[in-house]
Amino acid sequence: MEKPFPLFRLPRIVIEEVIRIMSPFEIINFAMTSLKSKTLIKSLLRNGRNSYAELQLNTYKESEISIIGFEVYFEFKVTSDKTKDGMREYKEYMETEKIYTLWIYSDNVLDEWMKVVKTVKEIFKFKKHLVRFEIDNFPTQNKSIVDFIKSLTPSIESCEFYGKAETDEDVEYFLNNLNVTEFVGFNLKLSDRFTFPQDNFLECFTIDPGNWVTLDQLLRFHGSEFCIHDSPLTNYELNLFLIFWMTSQCHQNLCFLLININDPQTLDIIFNLPHERINPDVERIGRLPNNDTIPLRGEIDIKRNDGMTGTIDFKWREDQMLLQMVVSRID
Repeated sequence: MEKPFPLFRLPRIVIEEVIRIMSPFEIINFAMTSLKSKTLIKSLLRNGRNSYAELQLNTYKESEISIIGFEVYFEFKVTSDKTKDGMREYKEYMETEKIYTLWIYSDNVLDEWMKVVKTVKEIFKFKKHLVRFEIDNFPTQNKSIVDFIKSLTPSIESCEFYGKAETDEDVEYFLNNLNVTEFVGFNLKLSDRFTFPQDNFLECFTIDPGNWVTLDQLLRFHGSEFCIHDSPLTNYELNLFLIFWMTSQCHQNLCFLLININDPQTLDIIFNLPHERINPDVERIGRLPNNDTIPLRGEIDIKRNDGMTGTIDFKWREDQMLLQMVVSRID
């Protein structure tokens, strides 16, 4: 029987060199062996060696923890498939992204996932956090998952919701307990009664389907980009929304809007407001609110009372017509 390697008996400078060449997989596995190991790792990782761009947490069937650096991903996947334990995989995408994946077996996937997440958060620092919340996989434990994430970080930058259960309760609990600061993506059907509970400013919303998005809800959103599919909004309500925007009564920080049109035959109702028809073959340059410039080809311009222009054109998603508006200043 081989004796374990006496790492703690080595000189500190040698231990530092060993830790320096470890991957995040090896660092986390070592840190989880004992409290002494974790304390050693935390004391040795310094000078930015413990900093990464983003932590992604996914509650899929094989729950994931992704540590994202510059063009490099390290993914832990916790699985109930014992044959995958210790399996490793390496992929490259477009020669710019390198993804290393390690599978960890557990007969209690969620419990093991929480242990790994807790260790990762104790060892490394992250600039951003993204949570992909799959409400179907652990339906009786969704609130416990939210409470666990909140115990580690009460505020996250981004979240995405997935599932087929058509239940509002878990999504509402998530949004009532975790402050989201940049991006929210709804990729699941909620009830028509669902109300978005947060009123802070977000960079972006994506909602698909948006069966619950009423005109009142749309007016109360605070953000700069909205992508909404399958909303019940009528052309008359879209007309009101654009008029409110033109008169600076709502969404003065709006930069981009994509939303479905339920009745393409009556577009004149939407544009029963001051507007200008533009030759779509003519390219113009617009200056965005962040001062960047963008080439524009649009069919219709509408003006806000502060001089900003909404350039509108139309797209199709299968059999559904979409209105797209880019906000800029056109000199």
